[in-house]
Amino acid sequence: MNKRIIPEILNRKSSVCFSSESISLEEIDLLIEATKWAPSSRNMQPWKVIFISKKDDSYENVLMALSDSNQVWAKDAEIFAIFVISDDKNINKKFLDIGFCGQNMMLQAEYMGIASHPMGGWSEDLVKSSVGIPNENHVVFILALGKKGNPNQLEPELKIRECKDRMRDNNKNNFNFSSWDF
Repeated sequence: MNKRIIPEILNRKSSVCFSSESISLEEIDLLIEATKWAPSSRNMQPWKVIFISKKDDSYENVLMALSDSNQVWAKDAEIFAIFVISDDKNINKKFLDIGFCGQNMMLQAEYMGIASHPMGGWSEDLVKSSVGIPNENHVVFILALGKKGNPNQLEPELKIRECKDRMRDNNKNNFNFSSWDF
């Protein structure tokens, strides 16, 4: 491994293994603070992040709005962070900005020992109605968060998924350096 890359980048993975340990309000505040420092076009910070705790009445509704394959493991996450943008001008920049925002949260979570898993599979209408998101807004992604759990307590299929090594394509052909002088 490259020793120059920060460990949070190398170690962060889409976990399916969460413990029952609570995330404190202080930890949530740190996750929020990390999102504030994300790059943002014209410093507009066009995102809204809605945190839904397992203790919240709408948690079960959000869980049921997820795709079946996400529900299998997401039921153990303590928090769903729902990343939302409004639908008006500069929407492409907003999608870019909210991606940076989410990445900051995931890297901060990794640093703090909090597992995360971004999801793209859900019913937009069900998520919106579960937490009162206006129709003119977009749910860009949902992030499951929870303290890291013990993979040995997972069902066999999920344990394999959790313990699988993270791989990346090292093919330099994916990058064009032809105009650079190395």
